Amino acid sequence: MNVKIYQINTESDTSNIAFLDYDSLVKRQGTEKVNGAVYDLVFEGDVDCKDIEDVYRMFNLDIPAGYRGRSLSVSDVVEVKDSDGSSTFHYCDMFGFKDVEFDAAESRVGENFFRLDPQNQITVLLVQPGKYPQETAIGSSLEDMQAAVGGDIEEYMPFDDEVALICNESGKLDGLPYNRAVYLEPEEREMTYSEMKEMFRKHESERIKSGREPLTGYIVFSSDSFLKPYSLESRTYEISSDNKAFNCRTGGYSIFGTSLDGTDVGVRLDQYMADERGNTDGWKVERCYVKNDEREIADIIAGDFFIAYAPVDSEKFLSLPDDLMAKYKEIFKYPERFYRDTDGVKAEPYRPDKQRCDGERG
Repeated sequence: MNVKIYQINTESDTSNIAFLDYDSLVKRQGTEKVNGAVYDLVFEGDVDCKDIEDVYRMFNLDIPAGYRGRSLSVSDVVEVKDSDGSSTFHYCDMFGFKDVEFDAAESRVGENFFRLDPQNQITVLLVQPGKYPQETAIGSSLEDMQAAVGGDIEEYMPFDDEVALICNESGKLDGLPYNRAVYLEPEEREMTYSEMKEMFRKHESERIKSGREPLTGYIVFSSDSFLKPYSLESRTYEISSDNKAFNCRTGGYSIFGTSLDGTDVGVRLDQYMADERGNTDGWKVERCYVKNDEREIADIIAGDFFIAYAPVDSEKFLSLPDDLMAKYKEIFKYPERFYRDTDGVKAEPYRPDKQRCDGERG
């Protein structure tokens, strides 16, 4: 649906009607008509909403990147343009909306006006401090991207995927709140399969009483173990120390693993491995490794940022494909609190306060 949002300009609001519910507004003004002259137009565009309440939720919880007005609140006016070109106006009341008379021609375009143009949009993952990441559409122009991060943009590409983190170039210098950390890849510790089994068995013998989590390891099988070629990721399987084969207190003997590319899930590896029950014709281990649990921070991003698709053969940022959208939603899923200890700055993920994020009107 196509909407425009009008918000009271507090400098023009000599009658102090900003944030008043509709009944209070009528009493103060002495008329049911809402005075468009004290309003600024702050947003115009097509939004993925079914009704006016959806618009309210969007502009409180899933605010389009680049939007610079206030969160939709009491005394704001929403214009909904119908397919025949006619418009209806809705006053944001204390509870719900009130249909009102409103002369949009009396209002002016605000300094923070933002137009969402569907012809020049890209779909990105917006990441903000204290919030879950959200899929959103932004304009593809430089100005739109600057508006999305609140300043000059900086391109940051720390990942192997063709994605770019677009952040505020001077976010740290300007004192913007720390948002998310970007981590170095964990160091890999090489070992033989026999050494991995011994490590897992020792860990499991102590794990229950210590309360620790299971260990995770990786087995890479040689390419000549298979009749056709497979990629490295498809030949690499992730396994856990809580498999029965590594725990003498459980009956049975099994090792389940999943390939890193996700094409082979929950495979009973012990039946295929030459080092287990696969005998000499089974899959041969090329290498084994575990990863260091301690994540080292490579950088910290301050302020809002978004993630866009950045293929090497494109001069422009593009919409993030679905698979990468899902992957980076998971990577940046939880907000982080930052603190300093004797070893430097640390980050701790947390779940946002649901009540604070609900955007309910009181």
